[in-house]
Amino acid sequence: MPKALRQLIFWWVMGGAVSWYAIVGSVTVVYRIFSNEPVTLSVGIGLSVISLIGLSRAAKRGSAWGLVPSTVIAIALLLGLVADATLLGLGATIPGFY
Repeated sequence: MPKALRQLIFWWVMGGAVSWYAIVGSVTVVYRIFSNEPVTLSVGIGLSVISLIGLSRAAKRGSAWGLVPSTVIAIALLLGLVADATLLGLGATIPGFY
């Protein structure tokens, strides 16, 4: 298996896990473990940005057939990034939001 393909598959798996964490995990599952919501939202934002950067770099070196899964995962990461940033912004501006 070529190195570019291994990296692309790694970032697909990471992107899927991070997008799940950013969309679902920060308000349900992860919030039960770490009760500090601003920290869980910030971690989701940071991991989403890192995954988007890694995915875009790996997709450039990958083959053309890998663009469809990469695009789907990038959209999921962007949705998670927007969800976490919105919740974090609302919590920072509205007292008692959390």
